[in-house]
Amino acid sequence: MRVKDQEELLASLPANWFPGQKWTLRVGEGGMNNTTRFVDVNGTSYVLRLYETHRDMDKIKYEHAILLALVKHKAQLSYRIPVPIVLPEGGTIVQLEELEGKGGKLAALFTFTDGCNPTWADSEQIMNFGQAVGQLSRVLAAISVDLAPVYPPYYEIENIHPRCTPEAIRIFCLQPPELFWAQKRQLSYIYERFAAFYQAIPALRQKPHQLVHGDINGSNMLVDSEGKITAVLDFEFITMDVRVMELAVCLSDLIDPSMSGVELRRYCAAFYEGYSSFVQLEEDEIQLLPLLIELRRLDVFIHFLGRYIDGVDAQGVLIDIIHNTFAKTKWLQENATELVRFLQVK
Repeated sequence: MRVKDQEELLASLPANWFPGQKWTLRVGEGGMNNTTRFVDVNGTSYVLRLYETHRDMDKIKYEHAILLALVKHKAQLSYRIPVPIVLPEGGTIVQLEELEGKGGKLAALFTFTDGCNPTWADSEQIMNFGQAVGQLSRVLAAISVDLAPVYPPYYEIENIHPRCTPEAIRIFCLQPPELFWAQKRQLSYIYERFAAFYQAIPALRQKPHQLVHGDINGSNMLVDSEGKITAVLDFEFITMDVRVMELAVCLSDLIDPSMSGVELRRYCAAFYEGYSSFVQLEEDEIQLLPLLIELRRLDVFIHFLGRYIDGVDAQGVLIDIIHNTFAKTKWLQENATELVRFLQVK
């Protein structure tokens, strides 16, 4: 009997949620980590996600439990979040048939919100971005579920990717493969920052922790035609972490070393103004921001190094990540004091 390919299996998935009904499946823009399809049923659209990065049922159950808990607080958010659709028999996760002798991938269906990814063009939009993050952070602080988080906090960097152990990272950075010889200097500096970060971990464990989305950026948000934020998406990596890590992740994406110092200060200050209208940080948390922004960049590097080792991404993708990680960590080392200062005098 012919084995079905992934597209055929995807095409049959909506029947799990809509038995006996007609639907159409279409391709649209999706995230980098997972496969996304859009399902239209009786005039209503849904988002079908096929998880590509893992086949861990517990991770998805935790993500869905948080999303369902967030629904009860939706009045406190000015935008929508994806809500997992419950199957007729209960639960929210479907497992595909095995392909190529591997355990079947996991899939879920979510509510759909129309919109497009934002491009931050001015300080007002950046402030709205900060407000959206602050709203979510305040609500997440009040949520608890019976399940334990599966993903570790950011600062446990040895757990980012199973094949990226500290020793594997050291070897890649200090003795890179020939394909990455041109990046030797940058990789050496990245490893220097990676090694230095370990010294800060004991202090981080003592800071306030709460649920953190951990990946809020333009690719995981939607805006309408007027630029208003309509949704925050992709809660796949939500976990318990240092509270201020949410802010650090966002500032990490806003900081572009090619921008002028004046423009960078204006954008970061605008974001923090919006964020701090919902969340008030302690002084020592603000002092940690440069370190945690740097941690976000190191995390992204390790994540994409793992994808390269696994054969998911090509050499060029990782080279771009190396350049970006080097530039931002270098900028943070040179501008950390000023960054903290202009956030303190918001």
